[in-house]
Amino acid sequence: MMGELESVWQGGARSARPVALVSERQAIASAAEAAAMLAYMVYYIWVLEPAAHGLHWPYFALFFLLTLLSHRLHGDTLADLGIRADTLPRALAEGLAVIAPALLLAFVIGRFMDGGRPMTPGRAGLSLLGIYPWALFQQYGLQCFFGRRLGEVLRHPIGHDVVCAGIFAALHLPNPFLTVVTFGAGYCFCALFRRCPNLFAVAGLHALASTVLYYCLPPAVTFLMRVGPGYLLNLRLGG
Repeated sequence: MMGELESVWQGGARSARPVALVSERQAIASAAEAAAMLAYMVYYIWVLEPAAHGLHWPYFALFFLLTLLSHRLHGDTLADLGIRADTLPRALAEGLAVIAPALLLAFVIGRFMDGGRPMTPGRAGLSLLGIYPWALFQQYGLQCFFGRRLGEVLRHPIGHDVVCAGIFAALHLPNPFLTVVTFGAGYCFCALFRRCPNLFAVAGLHALASTVLYYCLPPAVTFLMRVGPGYLLNLRLGG
């Protein structure tokens, strides 16, 4: 284990290990894992989270217990999960090249609509730091769990990325803005992770995009980035 950690963090591994060919039974099992986790996350968003009254850790603990067990059963390595340093510069550079035009467009549209919130470098920095853990969690679920398990079911890379992006978008319903944005962003993040796997990079890009959209676009467009019952409550209150 220590040898693997050293090889990954010192740049010994250059690409993620492709998902191994699996039997039809194994593919069905992987699909069932992904479907069960999706059902759990939808149930959490719509039922458990509104009734949690701030006590969320048991549900997150169960999530990590299930995903770690899945990694163990399927033999996922740290490199497979993008927990590595050697791909970080390339992943950041390629990701920024893809999302920068969209973020610039959001900035221009926000200024034209006279919306959003005042954003200073200090406020933007604090926002990035505050959002990053949540972005890391979301990208871990998207790339390390759904991406890995569905990679054993869907062999075509584009089809795989589209389905993963669809799952990511579905978890942001019924917010129309976030549903559309997260489908596009999710596809880009999945394609990037497949080409140059680095969990920390895609989480950083996620946090950057969230910060720009939140501060540049008016709440009438973003609905304060809320999903599930929170979006519906915001809608009833006149948002």
